[in-house]
Amino acid sequence: MKPTTPSVLFVCAKNGGKSQMAAALMDKHAAGAVAVHSAGTRPGKQINALSAEVVAELGADMSAGHPKPVDPELLRSVDRVVVLGSEAEVEPVEGMAGTIETWHTDEPSERGIEGAERMRLVCDDIDTRVRRLLGELTGATGPRIEVFEPALCCNTGVCGPDVDQALVEFTADLEHLRSRGVDITRHNLANDPQAFAGNPAVRDFLRVAGSAGLPLVLVDGVTVAAGAYPDRARLEALAQQAAPAPQAGSRPDLGLSAAAAEESAGCCGPTGCC
Repeated sequence: MKPTTPSVLFVCAKNGGKSQMAAALMDKHAAGAVAVHSAGTRPGKQINALSAEVVAELGADMSAGHPKPVDPELLRSVDRVVVLGSEAEVEPVEGMAGTIETWHTDEPSERGIEGAERMRLVCDDIDTRVRRLLGELTGATGPRIEVFEPALCCNTGVCGPDVDQALVEFTADLEHLRSRGVDITRHNLANDPQAFAGNPAVRDFLRVAGSAGLPLVLVDGVTVAAGAYPDRARLEALAQQAAPAPQAGSRPDLGLSAAAAEESAGCCGPTGCC
């Protein structure tokens, strides 16, 4: 008899980085609700230390893992096989219970971002995908919240000598909701421009308001707030699919006004190329 607990196998080439990160994040978020495995098509000799360090910042642990090859019996029995990146290929085997999908994860190095910051962006991308997959495997439903932010010095803006307290509080609020299984993704214009360019609603918003109108909050693709960071109560309401009228939270207004929109310049201004 097939086990009732859903199962997933994460695969990359060396099983030292991305697949181990995905497995550690799924273990963290699923808390035993999903049987998690990882493997490599060409296993390396050790875990990527920077990957382990960055994933630990999200409260997950891959330090005890070790690279291993794909087990054909495991491949046959799991509910989902996820291949991370283009370097690994997994062919279906006869009698497979589940399906194979490929995640073409973010590659910040193509934008000149390297080191720990690159790894954090990769980890954030994998984390978003893992949380979405967890909902699919367990049948959980809930809204998808996306926050599009102005250009920040890093992926959270909580860095440097002059830290914006609003960003500190907003980052803490997001982590609180993520710990409860809420699907929240944040993108900032400096590090993730392709997310802005690839979303029609965001492109249209930037043509009208420019970057001065950010942050922009979408729930399941629908704009619900702009010009200010939502506070925790507002985020919780959005996550529970409540529909209060959009309003500014307790965060500072970032200047969404007719004057600010007219003054916005650059690629994403009213007449820009976005």
